[in-house]
This record gives sequence, C-alpha cells and structure tokens, in this order.
Amino acid sequence: MRGKSLAVLLILAVSLPAQRWASDGRHLVISANKWVDPMTGKPVQVANAEEGASATAKARSAFRDALAAKLGESFDVRAFRGIRRRSTLPRAPEESPGVRIAAKPAGAVQGAALVRGVLWVFDGAARKIKEGLAGARHFDISPDGRNVSYIFENDLYLVRTKDGETRRLTEDGGENIFNGELDWVYQEEVYGRGNFRGTYWSEDGSHLAFLRIDENGVDTFTIVDHLPQTLDVDQLKYPKAGTVNPRATLHLVTASDAKRVAADLSMYSPKDEILIVRVGSTPDGEKTVFMVQNREQTWLDLNLVEPTSGKVRRIIHEESEHGWVNVPSQPRWLKDGTFLWESERTGFNHLYRYDTDGKLLNVVTRGDWALQRVIDVNEERGDVTFYGTKDGAIGRNAYRVGLDGHGLVRLTHGRGTHSIHLNGDGTLLIDRYSSLVNPGKTVLRDAKGKEIRVLSERKPPRNGNTAQLFRIKARDGEWLDVTVQKPVGMKKGRLYPVWIDTYSGPNAPTVRDAWRGTGGWYTQAGMALLQVNVRSASGRGQKFTEACYKHFGVQELKDIEDAVDWMLKTFPWADKDRVGISGWSYGGFMTAFAMTHSDKFRCGVAGGGVYDWRLYDTIYTERYMATPQNNPDGYDGSSVVKAAENLHGDLLIVHGTMDDNVHMQNAIQFIDALQRAGKLNFRFMVYPKSRHGVRSPHLRKLRRAFIREMMDLRP
Repeated sequence: MRGKSLAVLLILAVSLPAQRWASDGRHLVISANKWVDPMTGKPVQVANAEEGASATAKARSAFRDALAAKLGESFDVRAFRGIRRRSTLPRAPEESPGVRIAAKPAGAVQGAALVRGVLWVFDGAARKIKEGLAGARHFDISPDGRNVSYIFENDLYLVRTKDGETRRLTEDGGENIFNGELDWVYQEEVYGRGNFRGTYWSEDGSHLAFLRIDENGVDTFTIVDHLPQTLDVDQLKYPKAGTVNPRATLHLVTASDAKRVAADLSMYSPKDEILIVRVGSTPDGEKTVFMVQNREQTWLDLNLVEPTSGKVRRIIHEESEHGWVNVPSQPRWLKDGTFLWESERTGFNHLYRYDTDGKLLNVVTRGDWALQRVIDVNEERGDVTFYGTKDGAIGRNAYRVGLDGHGLVRLTHGRGTHSIHLNGDGTLLIDRYSSLVNPGKTVLRDAKGKEIRVLSERKPPRNGNTAQLFRIKARDGEWLDVTVQKPVGMKKGRLYPVWIDTYSGPNAPTVRDAWRGTGGWYTQAGMALLQVNVRSASGRGQKFTEACYKHFGVQELKDIEDAVDWMLKTFPWADKDRVGISGWSYGGFMTAFAMTHSDKFRCGVAGGGVYDWRLYDTIYTERYMATPQNNPDGYDGSSVVKAAENLHGDLLIVHGTMDDNVHMQNAIQFIDALQRAGKLNFRFMVYPKSRHGVRSPHLRKLRRAFIREMMDLRP
C-alpha cells in the first residue's frame, strides 16, 4: 500500500526548465549540447559533449553499436535498453531484460545483454555466449563483469562471461519455493512495488546473496477476470493478517566455484517468524549485510554474515517500546570502515556513526525533527548533505552537517519544497523549489547555501486561486497543518460545500507546501477544497506517526473532524450540511470509516479501500496493527464492515475486479453488511480488468456526477 508522497517531486519536475550539471561536474547543461558557466551564465565551447561521459555510459553506447553491427537491421534498440512489462504479479514474463553494465570490470567483459533469449557480452566486441534463455527473469551482471545471474523457470543460475560455462545454483524452485526472486507480499511491502528481484551481488562481484522464500502453507487467493467466456484466473499466494506468512532465508554463493552456504539464523526463535527486509554488502565485498525483523516488526537487527561460512554477527539492535520499527536505508559505509546508520529511536529519524563492532561513535544529527534522506557524503570535507524537516515538515529543505555532528547549515532558503543537485565536488548546488504560492524557482547556491544567481523562475498567475495554508489546534491541543482552496467565483451571502480528498495512511502527508495549481475541478465546480495532515500522516516524525498504532482510523478521523469544525467556524460561507470526503486505497478506507463513524459528512467516494484489516496482507497490516490474535479489539474498532449499520449520508463504493492488492472481497463484504443492515444509501461500481489503480474516464465522470448530485451543486 502506497501514499502520495511522490506527487510533489512530479510537480517540481514538470514546473521548471531542467538545468543539470554537465558530466564534468563544473558546467551547467541547458539543452542537448549547450553548456554554460554556472557563475556567469555565459555559453561554454564544448567540442564533444560525450567526452566527459561516465565509463558506464561509454560502455553502454559502445555495446549498443557493436550489437547493432552484429544483428543488423533486425536489432531492436528498445530491446537493448530493456522493455519492462509492468506487473504486480510474481514471476511475470519480462519482455526484454536489456543490458547490464559492470560497475567495476575486473577483466575484459564490460557488460552483458539478454536480447530475444540470447545472452551477449561485450569485451570490445559483441560476443554471443548462450542461447535458449527465452523467459529468463532477473538477469544481472556481477560488478566485476565475470558472471551473470538469472532465474530460469524457478531456479537460479550463474553463467561465466569468459566462456559461457553455466552453473545451476538451486534445484528446488517450484510453485511454493522462490529462489532469488520475491513473492507478492515481499515485493509490495518490503522491497518496493514491482521489484521482484531477490539476488544481491557483493560490491566486488566475488559473492552472490539470494533470498529463498518458502510459501508452503500460505493461503492462495483467486483473482478473476470476468470478461472472457470461460473466465481467466490468477492464483496468488497472499497471506492475510494473522495467517501463515512466507518464510525467508538468506543464502550465499561464492562466484568462483558456485559453493553455496546458508546464513546461520539460529539466533532467532521460530516464534519470531522473522522477515529479512534488506540485503547488501560491505564495500570490500568481504561481508554480506542484512536486516532482520520479527513478524510484528517491533524490533530490527543489522547483521553481518561471512559469505563463505554463513556465520552471522549482529551489530545493531533497534526496538520500539510503543510502536513499530520502520526499515531504514542501507548503512552508508565510510573509507575507514565505519558507517552511518539511520534510526528513529528518539521518535525522530536521525543519523548515527558506528563501527563494525556495533559501537556508537557519535550522533551526527539530533533534535525534534526528522532527517528525510541522505543526499551525499563527502569524506574529504567530512560532511553529510541531507533533506530534513528542521524548518518544517510540509516543505522540504536541504542541510549540511559535519560527520562529527557539528556545524549544521541550512543550504536551501525560501518557503516550499526544495530539490537540490550538487556539482562534482559539492561546492555548488542547483536548488529547484516551489510552494503553494510559488509556481517554481531555480537558484544557484554555493556550499553554504548563499544565493549566487537565479537560473529560472515562473511567475504566479494573476488572480490565481491558490491554496491557503493554516496551522490549527486539534481537540487535544496538538497542531495540524491544513490547506483551504476557495471556490472559484464566490458570491457574497451564499453558502458553499466543502470537499476533503484524503489518503491519511501512516507517514503519507496530504498537505505539501508545493505548487499544485490554482484550483482543480472541485473549486471550479463551486466547492471549497479542504486538506489536512492528520498527525500520523504529518511527516513530522515517528513520534507522531505512532498515533495510529493498533487503531487504524480512530485518531485520523478525530483530526479530520477537527479540521472540518475549524473550517466551519472560521469561514461563515462554508456549508455545514454539505461536507464530502473521498480517497483511494488507505484513503478509501478512511472515507468509509468516516462515513460509518461520524455524522459530519453528507457523502463520500471510497475507492479500493480496506474495509476490514483482517482482509489485508500480513507485512503491512501487522506492522501497524499487530496480528488479529494479539489485537482483536483494535481490528474490530477499525473495521468498516462491522460498523456498516452506522452508515451516515450517501456513499459511492468503487473497486477494480482484479485488484491483487486490496481485493474486491473488501467491497463485497462491506456491501453484504450494508445490505444485511437494510442500508439503501450506498452505490457500488466495479471496473472489470482493473487492478488496484483504476484508470477509466468512466470513473471520472461517475465521481463528478455523484458529487454534483449529492452536494446540490448549482450550474
């Protein structure tokens, strides 16, 4: 389940010209071959823009040309780059894996490509080394260029690039055993939607780590395409909260002789039902790094494992007393063997420096604010550049601090959400940002954040209907960020309806101080658009996110209600009898929860929602709710199905018939409960063939027609 936190980055990306640092790290690229001096803006003569290209880019280009020469006119350049088939189902065919370039080639082979079932390598010329690999998945090359790994059918293989010698690493792959690739729940909730790869090369290419996932005993869920005459069916292993979970183990292969060992996980009890949530390598390749959590994710271990023996050593243990532990980024290793580690142990994400014995050397960042993401570590200068919330959570700013934790400097200035790009040595940066009232600005700054000059700027439209930002108090005194966008063409003495479009899932803010235009359909149709960051989705830190722990919907709804009450009190033109709400996925749940647990909403549109959390997957749900066995009251209190008899107002329920994420079962059980309760104030629309995202013009028209009718919108 995913939030909307990437929307701001997309807005910024399309709002401003794409100045970027040239390959030499010193000049700016304005267009294809136009370079300029960043300090003066004057053009720079460039004889060949490719001269400064990276070794990877050069190898890729040379490989493409060599392969084109071999294959002639039949060569498909798109296939060389890789044609990805978008699927959220495990073991989906890969249309064309494309090319992989070795990061640190130790021999002649610089890259490999899998095109139309044929494996090619590049060592100055394109050379065919293996055929018959149509249907191979997750093809990859080792960093040293000496081996290629891939999944064929359900097992993992290695091919030596110098001569094509093939070694089979596993022999037990099948319906319930995943070798080197992930099942549905691990890709969706741990490693990222669409990422089914479960193999991890060491930094030096000497070892390959892979996950083995055992799904024996995991329930199978049937997803039906009702349109064909005989029905098409997907059988998907999907563990629902409280049921049997897939079991993951970690295995390591020495590339030179294909010797395989299992990581020794005997320190963990079977009752822990562990999850393996990150896999990586130390920079020298001598150790594999991996993270382990218990089933309910209340603790996390950072471990090192010897690739040749499987011996495991725990170096950091994180534990939460009153919530869950989020999976941090991989350790950032420094040249002296120490590393930087992110932790929310104080209630806010911060950076710490450790040695490999697990000894804390120093705190790098601290305070009642959160580090969001590390941008760059410069060991020569001895500092770290990062995004953080020190100056507010609804915007985003970049900072720099010494590795010793001293000398914190804010690099970005001006209200809004900033995105920075450092030059080669980190002495200059491009700062691209926007806010609710600023459509976008790009500034060149020095290493201390001082503005050198404006590179580009967009002016706000005249008489623009931009959103207003407010900070309000909830009933318990906690403050909340809200925005209000007024209806277009307001007339004195007239009441106007209010609409809330929300997500409100854990740490997925709705309110962002970034340009979002001067009003969409809602305000054009004569409604005010209200948005609120409930405290568990405020982006302010784990201390606030934990407000939803074990009781989904309860605190979120209180915060939404408080925002509605504030708006009705603050704006006399806001109509208390015409307040509506909508959302998708977690937002669909929140919409239905609001309509069954509050009488403040006249109507709602709930899409793709989880209406009883016993119906959603183990890893996401149990992180926040524990298991149903350990938190039955919390599950009952968060269930929309159990509250169906309390539906207030009119509700439109929407779902895709082939949703493999939030199953249509949720909507069917909710509708069944509404019918049994004698409720007539709801409507239901299904979208055949649609999965979790419904992209249909019909849905847009349906929503608008429903809202116009329910909210008595005047022409």
